[in-house]
Amino acid sequence: MWYKGVSFTSEKCALVYLVDQAGTRTTTDTFSDMSGDFSMPVFLSDSYFGPSAIDECIQILRGTQYWLTEEGVENWIINGIRISQTADGLVRVGRGTSKYQLRTSPSNGTASLTTPFVHATASIGVPTPNNAGAPHLFVKRGERRMHCDGKTFIVRNAGHSAGFDELNQLKVY
Repeated sequence: MWYKGVSFTSEKCALVYLVDQAGTRTTTDTFSDMSGDFSMPVFLSDSYFGPSAIDECIQILRGTQYWLTEEGVENWIINGIRISQTADGLVRVGRGTSKYQLRTSPSNGTASLTTPFVHATASIGVPTPNNAGAPHLFVKRGERRMHCDGKTFIVRNAGHSAGFDELNQLKVY
C-alpha cells in the first residue's frame, strides 16, 4: 500500500499487479525478499539499548503504576503506555487517547492494531457453518484495503478490487 495504490503478487505468479484509481493492471513494481528475519532491524533501528540504558529503564520501572479492578482486570501504566488484561486473557495496549491501540485475545485467537494511519485485524479462526469464524488478515490504510482468508486474497482501492481466487488465478471484481 503506497501513494500509487496497492501492488500485489504471489509466489506462484510471475506478474505484479497494481490497483489504483484507473483500475487493475500489471506493473514493474518489485517486492523485497521477506523470507529472512527482518525483525531485528525493524525493532532495534534507532533504539536505545545496552548497558547505558539500564539507569533509565530502572527509573521507568520505578514509575510504573499497577492496580486491579473489582472485575479482576489487571492494569499497568509503564512510561505512558497503558496495558490491561482481563480474566479471560484479553490484553489491550494503548497510548494516550486510545488513537493507538493493540488488542489480543487468546480465548478467540484474534489480534487488532489501530492507529490514525492503519487498522489491521487478524484471526486464527474457528470454522463455523456460515464461515463467520474463518481465519483472516485484514489491513486498511485510508481507502486502500487488503483481505486474505487463507483461500482468497483481495485488494481494494479507489472503488476497484482485484486479487487471487482459490486457484491462485487473478480475479478482477
